[in-house]
Amino acid sequence: MLKFLNLILLLIFSHISMLFGEEIHMLYMAQAGYQPSDIIARAVSFEELTGIKVNLSFVEYEDQYNLIIASSGEDKALYDIILVDLIWTADFAEKNIIDPVPDYLVGEVKKGIIPEIYTAFIYKDNLWAVPFLANFQLFYTNMDLLHRAGFHDPPSSLEEVVNMASAAKAKGVIKYPLFDSLRKQEALVCEYVWLAGAFGGSLVDKTGKIRLTTEPNLKALRFLIDLLNNGLMNPYSLNSEEVFAAEVFLSGDCLFTTNWTFLTGLIKESSLPISTSGKASLIPVSMQALPGAKNTSTISGYQGLSVTSNSAHKRSAWEVINYLSSPEFQEMHLDEMSVWKEVWLSEATRIKDPDIDLKKKQIIGVYNRPIHPQYRKISSSLQTWLYQALLGKVTATEALHNAQTEIDQLIGPD
Repeated sequence: MLKFLNLILLLIFSHISMLFGEEIHMLYMAQAGYQPSDIIARAVSFEELTGIKVNLSFVEYEDQYNLIIASSGEDKALYDIILVDLIWTADFAEKNIIDPVPDYLVGEVKKGIIPEIYTAFIYKDNLWAVPFLANFQLFYTNMDLLHRAGFHDPPSSLEEVVNMASAAKAKGVIKYPLFDSLRKQEALVCEYVWLAGAFGGSLVDKTGKIRLTTEPNLKALRFLIDLLNNGLMNPYSLNSEEVFAAEVFLSGDCLFTTNWTFLTGLIKESSLPISTSGKASLIPVSMQALPGAKNTSTISGYQGLSVTSNSAHKRSAWEVINYLSSPEFQEMHLDEMSVWKEVWLSEATRIKDPDIDLKKKQIIGVYNRPIHPQYRKISSSLQTWLYQALLGKVTATEALHNAQTEIDQLIGPD
């Protein structure tokens, strides 16, 4: 009934908009998530329905932030709608670059999307983006290599990861059983966040303050250092980002990896042996963290749609977002995991995505990076000191202490 009323309101609103030949400008990411061709088709459909033209600009992720900042400095926005990485939410809200989501859309989001997704876009009690892309990491195992090492099922704890990897190395199955994206960039922070969660830790305390030097956080960093020092983690991981790490797994050159959900699709599409031997499972946690902790841990990489504060077409822009982010659109494009619970339950989803139940379980163990207006500075400092520890230039204790001190100086008292 609510969807029907929304459609009626959209049609009424569209007749008004047609009189003015309204145009909306939208900035979207080119290389991940729903494909440009799908976004273009939906924009054309919206124009046919409403008469409102949606002009689309597709750019690389690395260019998005600066383009958004440039648009915010104009009297008239260059972009009415922007795709927002969750780590930019507080930054953009504090700088008045984006508007809060209207109440009618907030209600739909909270009704149809789980808190583990939409709370990533909440800052100071406001929702700043309509969730659009539900991205997070899973654990991947090369089952052929695992069987050759003498095991039948993927590891259920981090301790089992080490035992299985050690056995595979000792038996000569593979020289470096693990490969991951540990390059000094945002990917490294993502890996560390889920790993801290796997030891029962977090980069923020219960009040939201950044607290790095806790015992679980230290255990997580020491665990990663030990994997490198013991020859279980391929040292080239220190130069790798997520796409290259995925290619290593697809080529059969590692036993275990963690990566975003896009790898599940690449495994199915591959013409290599990994298409049958590659298996996704829950990211395991340390036995030291149980009981009392989550039985799995992952990192969020969500994207949301926002309207810019200097847009001259806010009402129309929110209608575009409502139409583009709808369950109907996402059910047509199940190569990506929908943000909507109703899509998860549909028969079409189960046919297209046999991993949907696994993904639903994994997302419950999600951890977010700190929601802070100066996150970019926080991340830069953390990247630097984590990387120094992985190179063996400082200890785990020194790395987290130095990062905490530097971050405290960067952002001031909480």
